[in-house]
This record gives sequence, structure tokens and C-alpha cells, in this order.
Amino acid sequence: MKSERRHELQENDLSERVEHLSERLRPYVTPILTVAIGSLTLVLIGLFVSARWEATRSESWDTCLSALVTGDQEGFREVILRYPDTPAAQWAELILADSTLSEATDLLFTKLNPANDVARERLERAAAAYADVLSQRPTGMVAERATMGLAKARESLGDLDQARRGYEAVANEFPSSPMAQMAAEHAEDLGRDKTKAFYTWFAEQRVANAVQEESAAPKDSQPGESQQSANPLKNEDTQEKTPPKENKADVTVQPESASEE
Repeated sequence: MKSERRHELQENDLSERVEHLSERLRPYVTPILTVAIGSLTLVLIGLFVSARWEATRSESWDTCLSALVTGDQEGFREVILRYPDTPAAQWAELILADSTLSEATDLLFTKLNPANDVARERLERAAAAYADVLSQRPTGMVAERATMGLAKARESLGDLDQARRGYEAVANEFPSSPMAQMAAEHAEDLGRDKTKAFYTWFAEQRVANAVQEESAAPKDSQPGESQQSANPLKNEDTQEKTPPKENKADVTVQPESASEE
């Protein structure tokens, strides 16, 4: 009997404590439930966004690799437009910038058209593309290649001081990169007066060749010649309507002896 009574008293005491605790927690039940539901909602949203992000990353890489295999530049532009702020988009923009830089460098050795310097226009476009990639704060190889490409574009544009700083950034920020040594050598070379003189000479030669080609163009023909060649039918009509002149050589002059007879 005593043990049963003791057990009953313990149960009553426990129930009183639980009831007392519930009364103390009752004002906080609603906020606690609200926080719990909100936390669970955030977790579910995070899982959904993460899954969607992974799917988007996968699609972006598939499109980028497909464009890389086929060499289709429109495919790279599609990656940039459809999947912005993704690593695949950064690589796509980087590849397009490399292609533009390569074409522009080749055009530097062709005849310059003073009215439309295509080589310079494409070099500026490549430099802007590299700068846009770097503005997205990439890391690793993308950052390294974009910095190196921007330095090359500025070197080709004749901005040797900015190009030298770009090569120095590659050598200092990516010391373990295979391009670090080459970048350091480029930076040192661009600081020499001999190299600066060469780039000044090269720019002058481009302009001189363009002016020489323009001066070698055929001059306009004389006014009389241009009018005659401009309307040949009119000249033919004029020749037909002009009466033939008498040929004095054909007129037979009789000797005076014959007329007297």
C-alpha cells in the first residue's frame, strides 16, 4: 500500500509540474510554432533553389560544351544570355573574347582603312569583354586567363603601361600558373625603351601605309575625257550629223592650155 501511495503521489507531482510548465510556455507557443514553420519553409525553399541551381548549371555546361565542340559562336552567346552569372557563362564570354582578340591581332597586319579601323575596333571589343568577365570577380583559371587576355588586348592597342600592369598582376596573383613566368617576361620587356620604340614605329607604319595607298589611287580623268566617255552615243550622233568636208585633193584642176583650146 505504501509503495502504491508513493507512486500515486509521484504521478501527481509530475502532472502538476507538467501543467505548470505548460502554463508558463503557453504564451510562447504561437511564436515558437511560427518560427519553426518559417525555418522549415526556408529549408524547403533552399533545397528547391539548390536543386534548380544545379539543374541550371548542368544545362549551361551542356550548352557551352556543345558550342565548344561545334565551334558555334552563337552557342556561346546563348549561354551568356540564358545562364548569366554562371561559370559556364564566364567561360563562354572568355572564349568569345579570345576569338575576337585573335582576329583583331591578325587584322593589325593588313592594310589600314583610315575611315574604319576594324582591327582597333575589335581589339577594344575584346578588351571590354575581358573587363566584363573580371567585373564578375571570377576565381581560378577564368580570372587568370581574363587578366592575361586583357593585358594582351591593351598591348595590341598600344596601351603599354596598362598592359605591363596586367602582366605583373598575372605573375603576382597566380605564381604557380604556367603563364606566370611568361607574364613576368612580358612585363619586363614592355618596360624597355627599345620595345616602346618598336610599338611607336609599328603604329606609324600602319598609318603611313594607309596614306600611301590612298595617294596611289587613280586620279580623275580630264574633264573633256570624262564627258566624252560618259556619253559615247551622243558623240556618235554628232559625228553622223556633221556634213563631210570636201576633199580638195580630189578636185581636178584643168591646165590653162586646155581651157584656151
